Amino acid sequence: MNVSIIIVNYNTTELLQQCVNSIVTMTQGVSYEIIVVDNGSREDQLVPLRQDKRIRLLEAGENLGFGRANNAGAAQARGEHLFLLNPDTILLNDAVTILYRYLVDNPKTGLCGGNIFDNEHHPIHSHDMLRPSFLSEMDTALGHIYYKLVYGKNSWFNHSGKPMKVALITGADMMVKRDAWEKVSGFDPSFFMYYEDSDLCVCIEQEGYHIVNVPQAEIIHLEGKSFQESRERCERYFGGRFVYFHKHHSPLYNAATNMLNVASLKTASIIHGILGNKEKKEKYQQRLSVYRQYVNHPSS
Repeated sequence: MNVSIIIVNYNTTELLQQCVNSIVTMTQGVSYEIIVVDNGSREDQLVPLRQDKRIRLLEAGENLGFGRANNAGAAQARGEHLFLLNPDTILLNDAVTILYRYLVDNPKTGLCGGNIFDNEHHPIHSHDMLRPSFLSEMDTALGHIYYKLVYGKNSWFNHSGKPMKVALITGADMMVKRDAWEKVSGFDPSFFMYYEDSDLCVCIEQEGYHIVNVPQAEIIHLEGKSFQESRERCERYFGGRFVYFHKHHSPLYNAATNMLNVASLKTASIIHGILGNKEKKEKYQQRLSVYRQYVNHPSS
């Protein structure tokens, strides 16, 4: 078995079936299995999955989060390499074979991913050139000036047509070499959702492997077309962010970063208030409220 494709599902069965259809249609060059880890979906969502003979269904019975669910799938995987794929993705070509062959042909690469598009085939976030850090968050606060000056159009999407070393691959499509996965023991279970993909990339790179974007592999990611930022999602995002920063940076470093972020969120809220954009003002006020929650109570 060349590749174990692991997909985590939580009440997204219709999207997942589209994803599986694209895998079966497009994947021609390697042997593979599809493992679906269900994070406690409703019964009506589970029935079609139990009947689908193309997949191996693991029912967690609860929401394990992204990383722990992938760990559960990996523990049952028989493949030489692991391909972690979101349920709301559609393969545009034989991305599985392309990424697999790249790992086989490049022993120093431990993790790779492809170029990602939205459902209108516009390029979207596929990788990052910086790890989460004071610099990356300052750059975000300043409208990504640093990214644009240093990395140009390849900042988040590989336009070069050639494989490119990057800092991080988005968790929507990550093919991981089995020995690299085992050296870092998979995803850190301290993360529930968000930033666990960044942490995995950093840990694998610390083991001496490269992280690479392979633009020949092309995938649609449907996330965000009707996205509303709920407080719960905001809390999960910043929760993952704080776990990452506490793990990889010092208290003094984090204190400086927190000051920067509080100031930038407060400024964004004020500016949108002056401009009369009520929706964006409320969005940044919510982010500021949640961020302060974690600054004041890091373990919450």
